[in-house]
Amino acid sequence: MFRFSCLTIVCALAILSGLIGTVRADDTLIDNPGYQSWAKFKPGTLVKYSSDTNAMGNQTSMEMTQTLKDINADNATVEVKMTMVMAGNKTDMPATTQMVPAKIKKVDPNAAQTADAPKTETSTEDVQAAGKTFSCKKTTITSDANGMTTKATTWTCDDVPGTMVKMESESSGSMTMSTKMVLTDLEPQ
Repeated sequence: MFRFSCLTIVCALAILSGLIGTVRADDTLIDNPGYQSWAKFKPGTLVKYSSDTNAMGNQTSMEMTQTLKDINADNATVEVKMTMVMAGNKTDMPATTQMVPAKIKKVDPNAAQTADAPKTETSTEDVQAAGKTFSCKKTTITSDANGMTTKATTWTCDDVPGTMVKMESESSGSMTMSTKMVLTDLEPQ
């Protein structure tokens, strides 16, 4: 059961990170928006998220806390702690450290797009989270790959380290899965 639930979380995170189609990068370095988001805050700032995932009838809940440990001209150091509840069993995952570089390779805007490239829609919407109302950019991406259709919507705001306020994702086809994640705490506010 533990392996399947970890697979569920890995799949959910893969969906989040794989929403943008594969593009080529050149050797030109540009400012990393992820780093810029954390750079607005002081070490000790944290964001906490709560999520629920249902994968093929199996329910998993998770709490994730990201804490800014250090920020310098080259990168932001963010500690990530997760607690998962699977089949009624609570598991604290070992803390990990994520280095967010200040610079990343520039994406080639002329990279070839395939016919099955994800479709993207954007708008703005206010979202209530962590006891506050955030003015968010709403982005919905729909993709078809490997026998699965995935529709993922994120609500992001520059007032939040890492920018994510809320995320909802649904996949159907060879595997069914839905995930809802929301910001539950932001310190300091």
